Amino acid sequence: MNREAINYVKEAEARVEELRADAEKEIKDIKEGKALRIDKIKEQTEHELAAYRNEQKEQLETKLKRDEDLLEEQVATDVQRFNEAYEQNKERLANRIAEEVLHRYGHSQNEKADFIS
Repeated sequence: MNREAINYVKEAEARVEELRADAEKEIKDIKEGKALRIDKIKEQTEHELAAYRNEQKEQLETKLKRDEDLLEEQVATDVQRFNEAYEQNKERLANRIAEEVLHRYGHSQNEKADFIS
């Protein structure tokens, strides 16, 4: 029986070693699988982040373009308004200058004529 007990203990020790080796292999496989999942998640996160950044960039560029177009439209409107005001007041200004010239030189001519007479 002694021999049987020794064989039984040896078999048990061998089984424990197998279980330990299996456990270590399973732990290694779990760690590798975990590392692969983490890498995949990181890659997916980076991809999603890049897509989000591109989307935000496109939205900002669209808004900037819209603002630029609005500004150009406002500038064009202001230019047109100033040109119209200039054209409307150009005639009035010319008339006012003519009046002033006539007023100044008209009196000078009248004064000379009065002086000579």
